[in-house]
Amino acid sequence: MMNIFRETIKGVVVAGVMLLGAGQGVWAESLYEYYTTASADTLRTETSEMGKELTQTFDQKAISSRQKRIDFAEYFANLKKLIIYAGRLAAYSEYGKDLQFARDNEIFKGLPKEAPAADQGKPRADRKDFVNRKYGEMKKNVEEEIDTYEDLLILSLEACETLIQNDLNGFADHAAYQKRVEDFKQSTNFRDYRERRTRLAKGWPDLAARVARQFALWDPRPASPDDPIIDVKIAGAI
Repeated sequence: MMNIFRETIKGVVVAGVMLLGAGQGVWAESLYEYYTTASADTLRTETSEMGKELTQTFDQKAISSRQKRIDFAEYFANLKKLIIYAGRLAAYSEYGKDLQFARDNEIFKGLPKEAPAADQGKPRADRKDFVNRKYGEMKKNVEEEIDTYEDLLILSLEACETLIQNDLNGFADHAAYQKRVEDFKQSTNFRDYRERRTRLAKGWPDLAARVARQFALWDPRPASPDDPIIDVKIAGAI
């Protein structure tokens, strides 16, 4: 009885294998037949459609990669400029006190006591009036410089903020770009700004906060409870 059962099982398995092989053969044969019997126009049309699909797929990846490089290049250029402008603006955080000190302590002593040749013949002003006039001129010049650096800083900040908020291609998550920003934080320009940022915060707290926010976006992100315990890259390598 057992022998009969075993023979029956073997017969079913063999039949199944033969049926499967036959099915594959029929599928292969039908595919072969299709391509050997299809007209040249049909094959040309299918080949063209497949080519378009492949081209579109690769073009989208290439466009995304290229746009990512362009976006980061613009962002990074403005990031470096805003640090320079922020550092220079910070130097003027107490310009009012500096100029008053210069005036009150007669640091303008090096200025000529006599009126310029162009003013000869006009009523002569005394020393105090002359110093006050020079003080007013210097104050005006300094305030114009402050306005210039403030405008330049705001322009660079707005460019960075817009690009990072509309980062559709994901340059902010790109490891190579993260490293470039991290390397920039070790540069001389950034160290100079870091030494002056307290002065910037004192004179222009809103702008100082916006500058700090841009660099905080590139800091290492803290671990999340949802993060895998084992690094995905390490697990993949294993």
